[in-house]
Amino acid sequence: MARGRIRWRGRAPLVVTVVAIATAVGVAVSGAAKPEGGVDFFQSGHWVFNGLLGTVFHIDGASRAIDAQLGLPGADPGSQVVQGETGGYVVGGNRIIEFGKSDLAVEKTLSPPADERPVALEVAGGPYLVYRESGQVVRLGDTMLTLPTGGKLNDPVATSAGDVWLHQKESNSLCELARDADRLNCPDNAPSGHTGGLSVVADQPVFIDTSTDTVHPLGDDGLGEGSALGVDAPPTARFAGTDVAGRIAVLDGQGHRMHLVDTTPAKADPVTVELPAGDYTDVASSGQAVVLLDRAKNAVLTYDRDGKQHKSTPIPPGRPHLAKGEDSRVYVDSADGGHVLVVDNDGSVEPVPVVGNQQRTAPPPVQQQAQPQPTQPQPQQPKPQPQPQRENPAPKPPVQKPPVQNPASPPGAPPGVKATAGNALITVNWGAAAPNGGAVSNYHVAWTSSAGSGEKTVGGGVRSTTLSGLTNNATYVITVTAENSAGRGAGAKSAGVTPSSPKSITISRGTPEAYKDECWLPDCALIRVAAKGFEPGSSVKFVPHANSSYENEGRTMEIDSDGTETFEAFHFGQVGRTVWVTADGIESNRIVWEEG
Repeated sequence: MARGRIRWRGRAPLVVTVVAIATAVGVAVSGAAKPEGGVDFFQSGHWVFNGLLGTVFHIDGASRAIDAQLGLPGADPGSQVVQGETGGYVVGGNRIIEFGKSDLAVEKTLSPPADERPVALEVAGGPYLVYRESGQVVRLGDTMLTLPTGGKLNDPVATSAGDVWLHQKESNSLCELARDADRLNCPDNAPSGHTGGLSVVADQPVFIDTSTDTVHPLGDDGLGEGSALGVDAPPTARFAGTDVAGRIAVLDGQGHRMHLVDTTPAKADPVTVELPAGDYTDVASSGQAVVLLDRAKNAVLTYDRDGKQHKSTPIPPGRPHLAKGEDSRVYVDSADGGHVLVVDNDGSVEPVPVVGNQQRTAPPPVQQQAQPQPTQPQPQQPKPQPQPQRENPAPKPPVQKPPVQNPASPPGAPPGVKATAGNALITVNWGAAAPNGGAVSNYHVAWTSSAGSGEKTVGGGVRSTTLSGLTNNATYVITVTAENSAGRGAGAKSAGVTPSSPKSITISRGTPEAYKDECWLPDCALIRVAAKGFEPGSSVKFVPHANSSYENEGRTMEIDSDGTETFEAFHFGQVGRTVWVTADGIESNRIVWEEG
């Protein structure tokens, strides 16, 4: 297999475009149902089981506050907790306990298919549990689905749409469990005898072949031919489940090094980081940073996409575990669940002690009954007339009046409402509303646009959420309203924001056509250009390039109202040469021109 050359079998080439999107967070404990129109809500925060306290806690990733807890003394020690849209699941070796996130009540107990700690994937349509040693996949939800895969598995990955990809070690099968599907689809196998693993780059699953050090896109048509990785990845290498700002994180734990491989069209040189001595077993991406777990020193190390170390943060002794939340944060749980490190999208780390609400109510003061005074003997004196005797009543205890409490009124408007648009999504942030005598129980996030409107509800401790599945190029106005026992308060609106897809250019061989006496059939053809994410109605100049003496002044095109433009232009016929197209600072994929 030739390195550095990409060939595609019946499918569009992978275009890796890096987009900076605000961290996606969403429903914490409200249990809000999925609205009509196919909008998915990211699940925010992280649940952890503290075995010493026998309690499940929810940590709000944005504020680092513990905003919900549920006593579960019957849960297995060392259990991990995963969450879906409406329920949470305490997963142990002997039982899986399901509880509702809206009412914090135990709903049912399930039996796990194997006594091993599974890999948990919190994605749309899930959550999923992947039991690698026993080769089984579980989808949790209204109905528990268990699928055998026929053998041991490597680390699984998932796309944001909820499609799970698996690599079976023995058969080298590459299989997809699509969202809502009840069976596996295995469109291809990795070459027999080859080793490797999976990752997701720009929401596109890829297979990294460590036998040939190449990266291959995965899709319904199977395994595409790959491009050179540019580093020597050993068979024992592990890969972050998602890219780090366009780079694949390759962990060589035995060699005490990490490689960061660029997959963007710029194709910058790989970065190799020499790691200090340690036992590096887990690697994850928080979006813009790599998270490594060193079990030898019980420390969490974070690096940016260029290999610069942010910091090293200690964690309590034991066997800690990494967990990737659907809000893109990485959470590191201590062995007993009493301590969690929250790693943000930018690599910042903050510890959270998991102690819950330890406030105690003091007993009411005991009121002392006043005792009657003893009667003193009186000297006898002659009395002209008998007088009626009066008893001295015992003094009454003081009457304690209850404190005067003003009735609660609806909360104030949430301050600082800010909406940030991404690709078909909007991230909303706000501050805490004034409670006005009653604790804020919920925040209601509503959106309006020409493409439709809707509303979702999150818990009172939540300060940010992400609305996904929105319409690109439509302008949305977001309104956030707080609610307490007295009702809803006044809403606060954001400025209008417009989701849009990232700019990308994809080229392929177009219609065969000769050009004067400079380009002859059968090798000569037009270049087909497909552009997406550009400003609707704008004029954009597209210029072709090649690693030869080829020159072309390009063509200016007007972008359609949906931000796309597809056309054929630029005659080319230089067999064996590489050609690509640029426009507005964006570079397309590169293809090697083949014989006609």
